[in-house]
This record gives sequence, structure tokens and C-alpha cells, in this order.
Amino acid sequence: DERNGGVVYSIPLGGGLFREDYTIGGSGSGYIYGYCDANFKKGMSKQEAQEFVKNAVSLAMWRDGSSGGVIRTVTISKEGVEREMVLGDKLPKLHAGWCP
Repeated sequence: DERNGGVVYSIPLGGGLFREDYTIGGSGSGYIYGYCDANFKKGMSKQEAQEFVKNAVSLAMWRDGSSGGVIRTVTISKEGVEREMVLGDKLPKLHAGWCP
């Protein structure tokens, strides 16, 4: 958006369209609200935002058996669309050393 920069909207199941700083959803989302609240910061670079997303999804996958084995991201910018897939053996391992 040339006027407002990048924007994120959430569309919950009950309907509506809400502009948010970030939004999460899906079966593993309940496990990562604390991580996202503690680590999200406005004004992240593209690389920082991509790492934030990969770390958050990796943590959700660690707790939620329904979240799958790979991370697929799509970054949309004025330069175009950038797709990335992180295979299971390349996922961030933030959980290493943690005791649930």
C-alpha cells in the first residue's frame, strides 16, 4: 500500500475484516500467542519478519501434531511475490533445551 505500507487483515470465522499488526490462526496458534506477543515488533525488516514467522510456525508445529512437517511462506511486496518452503530437517529449533 503506497499510502500506509504493508498491512495485515484478519478475517475470523464469525465474519468481519479487522486490520491488525499481525494475526495468527490454525490448530497450533493457541500455543504461540505468548511467543508472538513477546517477539513481534513494529517496523521489522523483511528478513526479520520472515524469521519471526518461521520461528512462530516452528514452535506451533512442535506442540501441535496437526500442523504438518514443512513451513511454506509467501512474502508479497512491491517487488513481487516471494515463496519459500522450509523442509522439516531445516526448521528452526527454538524448542531445543526447553522442558514443556
